[in-house]
Amino acid sequence: MLHVSEDGAVVALRWDSGHRVAEIEFASPRFRYRDASDPNLASDDMVEYTVRLAGNGLVAEVAVLSHDTAGTGLPAFLEQLGEDFRGWDGTRTWVNLDRELGVEATWSSRGHVALRWWITPSLYDKWNASVVVQVEAGAEMSALARELSSFFAL
Repeated sequence: MLHVSEDGAVVALRWDSGHRVAEIEFASPRFRYRDASDPNLASDDMVEYTVRLAGNGLVAEVAVLSHDTAGTGLPAFLEQLGEDFRGWDGTRTWVNLDRELGVEATWSSRGHVALRWWITPSLYDKWNASVVVQVEAGAEMSALARELSSFFAL
């Protein structure tokens, strides 16, 4: 189930099967950075935000810096998943540039997508955490993509 705060500063996706709970939360977009002098960054904004994973006693949080606009970031990845609601073979993956946040999407024949989200503070840290959230393949996935697009536009 998708939850968005009134001011749009928090987007959370929660899955609850009755005995298992998993949640990913995107919060507090801290700043936007655009360097028009760099041709690789001229059309993309960099956004710093917090990602929090939780599930059955696990809570982990990390600050993430991502390119998440101009059709190349996480919202675009999720939008493509929503458009492919009839399914696909295998696993699709998105990872931010610094590899602090990633998601693997696997389509199920029942019209849902298993999203395995993982975080790690940096390449040099020895831990990571992950949760799996089930999302309806069409409308719910598209709504998540729209809300994250708005979140990153703050």
